[in-house]
Amino acid sequence: MLVIIDGDCSFCRWASRVLLSLCKSGLDIVPLESVSSEILTTWSSHPNWAVDSIKVISAGKLYIKSQAVAEVMHAARWYAQPLRLVFFLPNTWLDRGYDCVARNRKSNACELR
Repeated sequence: MLVIIDGDCSFCRWASRVLLSLCKSGLDIVPLESVSSEILTTWSSHPNWAVDSIKVISAGKLYIKSQAVAEVMHAARWYAQPLRLVFFLPNTWLDRGYDCVARNRKSNACELR
């Protein structure tokens, strides 16, 4: 599973560390700037690629926003599995929460305000 994060700031690094600690092995996290040209040519024409969000490529599908986080949580260790209950909420609610966090980051440093 490939996780592509928006940037390489302290907030993104913190979120990456949390995901890595919650998930089993096999999770590759890379900043958008470091994505290989092969992945870019394969996925850049996908309509969701342009969305400014975390992107997860798993089993030949591209996930964004809350669906991406939900997909990553499928690989979570046993003690983090109860967190998956959050994803029973409607995707529109979860995406609004994701967008709220994304809006409240400082644009230049990607830090939460």
